[in-house]
Amino acid sequence: MKNPRLVALIGTVGLAASLAACSGGGGGGGALGSGETVTVITSQAPWNPAYDAVGAAYEAETGVDVDLRSFPNDEVKTQMLNDAQTGTHNFDVYQVNEVDMAQFNVSGLLMPLQDIDPDYQLDEEIFTYGGLPYWDAETKTFTEEGVLTNVPLLGNLQVFIYRSDIYEQLGLEVPETWADTIANGQEVIDADAARYGYIQRFQGVPGTPQVTYDFAGILLGEGGNFFREQGVDWTPAVDSEEAIRAATIFRELAQLGPDDPKAVGQAEAIAAMQAEDSAQLSVVAAAANSMNDEANSNVIGKVGFAELPGRIAATGTWNLAVPADLPEERTGPALDFIKWVSSEEGMEVFVEAGGIPTRSDAYDADGIEESAQEYLDVVR
Repeated sequence: MKNPRLVALIGTVGLAASLAACSGGGGGGGALGSGETVTVITSQAPWNPAYDAVGAAYEAETGVDVDLRSFPNDEVKTQMLNDAQTGTHNFDVYQVNEVDMAQFNVSGLLMPLQDIDPDYQLDEEIFTYGGLPYWDAETKTFTEEGVLTNVPLLGNLQVFIYRSDIYEQLGLEVPETWADTIANGQEVIDADAARYGYIQRFQGVPGTPQVTYDFAGILLGEGGNFFREQGVDWTPAVDSEEAIRAATIFRELAQLGPDDPKAVGQAEAIAAMQAEDSAQLSVVAAAANSMNDEANSNVIGKVGFAELPGRIAATGTWNLAVPADLPEERTGPALDFIKWVSSEEGMEVFVEAGGIPTRSDAYDADGIEESAQEYLDVVR
């Protein structure tokens, strides 16, 4: 199923930024083989409790142990590349970030899932995010005519979070454009209603400026793109009128935040909102539930959620795949885990525990908290 509101970032930024190929590992034995344990690499992120809940539910359902091995976000890719290059087979299931999906496909690091089960097809309820699960090796693009190499796990995209109490205090309206967002942020600062009028992430890997993802939503919302035509003309288009306008907006938003915006990573941006320091924030949807965290948030009941100003959000999904040269006796259990996690039952567990599901029917799960439904309605 395609979700028309989502614009997949991998077709533009991901491919150009990640085409450096690396060789896959050779054969070799793994630590498993019995099928009684499935080892899955994952990231350390706000949505980990939801993934833990899914793992526990799978164990209860099947009797198969799930070993979720979490690493800092910036180390997940390195761990998988090392695993592939050395052939150590530490993981049965890879968790690949959307922006790295092109590199993993180009390098042949992912096993086509129908090589494991020829009859396996994605359920029509699963969002495909512009064809992300399917890889066309000839055109080096993601298209549903390609080979199925992965299944979306986390339906991440940018959402807009605002302090509803401050908006009410100052008589502000939810912004429909980035110009509105900037104007709202300036009013907040002028009224001394919060320390920052707006905050956004600048860091990706700690200590390294990485503005691509946060900038993408602005660029796409302004009608621009990173390249002239995906899969046809990869000439950079960041000097277009739309891109220059987007860059100007990005700079003006940064001026509403900390004096040193380059020091702000995702964790710092989320923490600033939780601490009541900022009145506005655009962040990945997977972090939305952290605003309701009783142990860390001072803004419970004081925030609202909306679509990103500009009404287009870049996706930033995490996706499950099987390593290309995983020993044959381990491929079946690995795919079984992926199938269950992406099933309606698995995704309902995921969303009820705070995750962002990747299938449409999971949004109606019975156990979704009212506070979570507020941001899920935006994502949906």
